[in-house]
Amino acid sequence: MVLADMVDVAQRGPKPHTTPIDAQMPIFKPLPPALIAQVENSSADFVVNFSEDKKGFYINGRRYRPSDPPMTTVSIGAFHHWRVTNETHEVHPFHIHQVHFLVYAQNGVPLQHPEWLDTVNVPVVGSVDLMMDLTDPIIRGMSLFHCHLLSHEDKGMMAKILFK
Repeated sequence: MVLADMVDVAQRGPKPHTTPIDAQMPIFKPLPPALIAQVENSSADFVVNFSEDKKGFYINGRRYRPSDPPMTTVSIGAFHHWRVTNETHEVHPFHIHQVHFLVYAQNGVPLQHPEWLDTVNVPVVGSVDLMMDLTDPIIRGMSLFHCHLLSHEDKGMMAKILFK
């Protein structure tokens, strides 16, 4: 997949390479409906709760500090059901590093068109249910999940996750 076209503007030479118009989007491996149903119908393995007050922004009642231990540790090799809740009166985009997830329900209602993402808007005083894909063996080590609004992230709405 082409991520960027790089051109050295200081040198003259052949016409730069461009991405063809018919370039294909990444394709995710289709999953058996029974596997998706199993995860969807399971209890949440982990709940992320976004909250805020006049002092800052929080995940599960905690403000992020770089010295914090991981908020959660997950084993690589399976799919997990996560629920992300938002008890505030503004939308918070949930983002996680190294992992994609299938967004399959909002406010407890199954979505007509589930979608693979790495960032999803969590509705005001609402929730989203996610099928986290933790099957890629390259996922390892300490990483982060957070609100993808920089001012919220900087004021504490971020947490560590340890992939083992």
